Amino acid sequence: MRKLGLVLLLIGALMLAACGDTGTAGGGGGGGGSANTITMGGTSFSGNTSVTIKAGDAVTFDDSSGGTHKLVTGTNGQFTAATGAPTEFSSADGVSFSPGDKKTVTFPTAGTYQITCVFHPSMQATITVTS
Repeated sequence: MRKLGLVLLLIGALMLAACGDTGTAGGGGGGGGSANTITMGGTSFSGNTSVTIKAGDAVTFDDSSGGTHKLVTGTNGQFTAATGAPTEFSSADGVSFSPGDKKTVTFPTAGTYQITCVFHPSMQATITVTS
């Protein structure tokens, strides 16, 4: 129960931090949380496509540049179930983005997760979660 409370507190803090960062969304080089951000363009990831975090930390997927995406675990646009992946990625429904969306996903379990876009199969990112 304590871990759940801690995770919820962390998510809340990340959401507040993201709200305060709207002025630098176009620059992508701002402060603290930018290392855990994967930015999407119209048809591709831009910038950092490999993130290493600790279990329980979150990654922000930023579609501020504008594009329609559906991210899932897998490669080449194909969903592949990944044990321990966040619930948002636990089905072929994945996480949908409309232009301008920014969503934060917590990765609770150590492992390496390949993330791809169903609509743009060349979009590939790797999230490495350590314990």
